[in-house]
Amino acid sequence: MKAHKYEDVQFIISQNGDGEPTLNLVWKEGGLFLSLNGLILNEGDMWYEIPVSDLVNVNVINEDPLQLRFTVPSLSVVITGKRAERLLALRHFLLPYIGPKSQRDGMKALIKFWAVGVHGADILSKLLGEDSAHVVSLVEKCRREGYIDRNDHVSETGLALLKPSERRLLERLD
Repeated sequence: MKAHKYEDVQFIISQNGDGEPTLNLVWKEGGLFLSLNGLILNEGDMWYEIPVSDLVNVNVINEDPLQLRFTVPSLSVVITGKRAERLLALRHFLLPYIGPKSQRDGMKALIKFWAVGVHGADILSKLLGEDSAHVVSLVEKCRREGYIDRNDHVSETGLALLKPSERRLLERLD
């Protein structure tokens, strides 16, 4: 596998997925490498690979110094480096490859969860792999476009976005 060094970084890996630096986590010194399939971090002889296809989210958790959190299922990696602009550029490069392939897919996923009674922004945020502010914005857009009615139910217009098999499944769950 061929990888190119992108930046010298410090990083922490959190197994529980929260990615928040705590006293029991130690920052590691290493490099961030880019390959065709993902991101690779090293610390001496230890190498950690984060496949881009597994990324759920990349968000800024601190601005000074800049810290990025790369989230994959049940694991978070927080990185920081001397050149914040390089890390921000990497984040912007990766965003199109993360989460739903389009906003319409995000709406469809939201509508499925909404139809079965999942309405909380925090839980939807985790399920959709988006931050809470984006989820709130998506819910507002679904309401404006008539996918969710005034009674907080998925409308016929919203159900029309789903495949017939998905609609039948939701009807059976009702």
